[in-house]
Amino acid sequence: MRTIIILLMAVFTYSYGVYASSAVAAEIEVSAAWVKESIPGTKNGAGYFTITNVGTNEITLIGASTNSARATEVHQHILRDGMMRMKRVPELAIAPSETLVFQPGGYHLMLFGVKKPFRAGDQVEFTLKFSDGYQRTFTAEVKPIR
Repeated sequence: MRTIIILLMAVFTYSYGVYASSAVAAEIEVSAAWVKESIPGTKNGAGYFTITNVGTNEITLIGASTNSARATEVHQHILRDGMMRMKRVPELAIAPSETLVFQPGGYHLMLFGVKKPFRAGDQVEFTLKFSDGYQRTFTAEVKPIR
């Protein structure tokens, strides 16, 4: 009898985890994703997108990754002492119904050690990581430098 109870508890816990993960997935929308074309001779890049929390609970972005670069970090440009500077953002809370735009001069994904130069029309896959363990994968198109 004890074995059956333990087994049922394990199944319920697993099922709830799958349901909770699916619920978070439905609460996050990613759109307008793009990456800057590589500048010749550089090894770093940047990714941009719009993220919306369409759910009723706050979500916290804690990181990102791509196979196209050695490392990926969430960064933000800030104005300090009259100069624009970049700083790493270790976590970013997104309130219910809030939309954040990752764009030049603001939040962005900083790509360190790009494995091969990004060319206009290429596709780059990213995975966003959240504090509850959920991960959201999306694809961004490389846009030419203007």
